[in-house]
Amino acid sequence: MVFLSLGLRAIVNVEALNMVESVGNVTRHRKATIVFKRGDTYVIRVVPAISGETIAHAYQAWIAELAKKHGMPLCEYCERGELLKHCDAKLFGNKPWEQNLKNTVSSKNYDPHTVETEIVKNCVVEDLGGFLFPGAIPVKRTSRFQTGYMIPALDALEKCAVEPQFHVRQSPSQAKGEQAQAQMIYYVEVASAPYVLTFNLDVSGIGKTSMLKVEEVVPRESRERRVELAFKALGLMLDNKIFGAKLSRFSPVSEYEVVLATVSKEIPFVVSTPASKDFVTRTISRLEKFSSTTGSDVKALIYAHSELGKEYLKHAEGRVETCDSILDLVEKALEISKNWLV
Repeated sequence: MVFLSLGLRAIVNVEALNMVESVGNVTRHRKATIVFKRGDTYVIRVVPAISGETIAHAYQAWIAELAKKHGMPLCEYCERGELLKHCDAKLFGNKPWEQNLKNTVSSKNYDPHTVETEIVKNCVVEDLGGFLFPGAIPVKRTSRFQTGYMIPALDALEKCAVEPQFHVRQSPSQAKGEQAQAQMIYYVEVASAPYVLTFNLDVSGIGKTSMLKVEEVVPRESRERRVELAFKALGLMLDNKIFGAKLSRFSPVSEYEVVLATVSKEIPFVVSTPASKDFVTRTISRLEKFSSTTGSDVKALIYAHSELGKEYLKHAEGRVETCDSILDLVEKALEISKNWLV
């Protein structure tokens, strides 16, 4: 097994990356309830958040775009950026393999392994992101990647804010119309917070079935291309910071403090939660103990902002390989993964 785990801390200002319902003329930011310990008591805070679904959608959209660029297989809907992922037989595309699969599942006594094999073989988005076909015999493929909510760091919960920003749409030429409203007032909630995120990727599971049997369904060369695609999509999403909603008018002002990644062999290793400020130190200590206890190989890589992340670099000095950028970190993690991939 080869397993990537990544944790990051970022200062994000004036963002509307994940909105929920509108109440009147106010579009509200997603919020989540956080429990943390202050002294001897537990405290609850409602804070701005960005859902794991938001991150997952953006990541899979990047996968689809890169797959099209490099001529890799996609189903019809993923190719269009509509991530329906064969959730209903009525939503199978018109590609020949999808129509053949539609005929297969219409019999109601199909082999789930065959269905998973065909979809994984022919759509890299569903290979990496999983799918659920709720037919007569449900077919489920668990996503090869895991991601949670982006929430404020626990050591800085008091340093985040959500506020409604006033906006107005005006049409002077309509002011004389009896039916027209010349001026429309609306509010958009924006948030600013030191956010954290954890992202994991089961590298060895790419290009293999997983529901009933674990089998390779694409040749070794194709598996390696899919692994490269998974890493490149992650690197570009994080480096360019293109994920979430309302980027056309509320593109946030943000900077990464630190990004720490580990690649483990044989037994999965997950970085400590970046919600704690000492997560780099804790991860390195755990990694060293993990390796000595299990005998598994684990490599760690770190990128940190020269000013915002100085303390993290200090803790990692001599113990973790330092990278010049997020893309550099992802490329090095990819090389390690390819060398270990079986």
